[in-house]
Amino acid sequence: MPHPAIPVHHLPAQGVHTVRVERIQPARGTVQNEVHRHDFHEVFFFLTGTGEHMIDLEPVPLQPPCVHLVAPGQVHQLTRSADATGIVVMFGESALMATGQASPVPALFNGEARHRAFALTPAMLAEVQGLAGSIERELEQAEGLPAEQAGPVDGVVLNYLGILLMKSAHWRQAALPKGAAPMDQADPVQRFVRLVERNFLEERQVAAYARDLALSAGRLNELVKKRLGKSASEVIQDRLLLEAKRLLLHADLSMKEVSYALWIQDPAYFNRLFKKATGLTPAEYRTQVREKYKR
Repeated sequence: MPHPAIPVHHLPAQGVHTVRVERIQPARGTVQNEVHRHDFHEVFFFLTGTGEHMIDLEPVPLQPPCVHLVAPGQVHQLTRSADATGIVVMFGESALMATGQASPVPALFNGEARHRAFALTPAMLAEVQGLAGSIERELEQAEGLPAEQAGPVDGVVLNYLGILLMKSAHWRQAALPKGAAPMDQADPVQRFVRLVERNFLEERQVAAYARDLALSAGRLNELVKKRLGKSASEVIQDRLLLEAKRLLLHADLSMKEVSYALWIQDPAYFNRLFKKATGLTPAEYRTQVREKYKR
């Protein structure tokens, strides 16, 4: 459960569901956004420019035309050149469920972080611009309409969004290195990663996840290690440490409050766990990472 003091950006509703399109426009000079996180998905389609996009403490270069993916809860900061342009499609959970296209989103946002950015061809870019433009026009038509009149337009928006997500998932899969396993959402490793994402705060035992997947703990560990190169328990710990790093960068919490936000009731234990994994105490890490990102 997120700590109430952790700042999270929310997506204002347009129409019945939360879908929004924004344009990245040229500026007079380099633009650097503040470090932030939000509770909705963002798909960045960069058309021109250069720069760097920090996503969950990893630098991702801008190499247009390309896509960058930011999932709910991730911290990120975009630094872009004056000539950078792009399209950002944002959508909340209600829009995702209403599209009936829940499956493309895990295919887009799950998996290794380094594969959450990929290149676009000119033909792909033309499709993106067409679909995003259609979403924008429909949202403009629905603006100010009563709910009963906006409903049909909202349905069209969701259809366009579903198509854009399906195409983006297909393009991402095609961009993966040769030999990479298809992102089958029924795959036990993918299901394990999704379960960890939802439950890492309250559940840290491999056996509990294995039960949910109808596997033995040993078999789950074997599958995870073969696919991800780390044990199942390391996946759980890495997710916990990632959340700790997010909070230390972004949230104005004391070390004790960070520990409690991670459901670790002994701050001294949290301090030892973090230092063993990173070589730094949480306080040292906060000083270092905030200096790096000017937080």
